[in-house]
Amino acid sequence: SNSLLFTGCRTHSFANLEYVVALPDVIVNRKAELKNCVVDRGVIIPEGLVVGQDPLEDSKWFRRTDAVVVLVTQDMLYARARKLG
Repeated sequence: SNSLLFTGCRTHSFANLEYVVALPDVIVNRKAELKNCVVDRGVIIPEGLVVGQDPLEDSKWFRRTDAVVVLVTQDMLYARARKLG
């Protein structure tokens, strides 16, 4: 709800997007929850990823503004996967 999805974006079942700007060719997999995010072009959001609900967790992996907007890029997701993986 209240989101802007550019051309070629796909959201899979049970994904929840609230106040999200998703640039072209973004894929949001099942059960992902995104709130107050800008998602860079071509990013593949992993299944079950939660962004925008825990400021401390968000700031570990993503760039976050003082106005509580989170930027998500593919490189940030790769770095997160390497650390957690």
